[in-house]
Amino acid sequence: MERGRRIEDFIDYIAGKYRSVAEIGIGHDPGVAYALKNRGIRVFATDVKPFSYDGLSITHDDITDPDISLYTDTQLIYSVRTPSELVSYMESLARTISADLIVKPLSSEFLNGQLVRSGGVTFYLWQFSQ
Repeated sequence: MERGRRIEDFIDYIAGKYRSVAEIGIGHDPGVAYALKNRGIRVFATDVKPFSYDGLSITHDDITDPDISLYTDTQLIYSVRTPSELVSYMESLARTISADLIVKPLSSEFLNGQLVRSGGVTFYLWQFSQ
């Protein structure tokens, strides 16, 4: 239950601020993307492996060499349980397209973004939107 509340707080934060988002590295857990979509947020996801989930738009893309055209009109790039070595690539993409970036790291990793606590969830935020 506690984990569920934290994820709900994460979803509440994103849904309260953004209308168009991209999840990087959706992997085996599409829960956040589904929840955002159910709240009327335009969501698409990427991964380097082929994943398919009913009702979600998932595109093969490598964050280390992203196809910038996929992210047109994206207000937020986010990732959950992100390996820290990929964060700089996400920062670069977010900066390039003038979108914000939210990273919920694997555990207690320290990243160079602004540490945000919203409800019971903690994550890092970079603001590149204009």
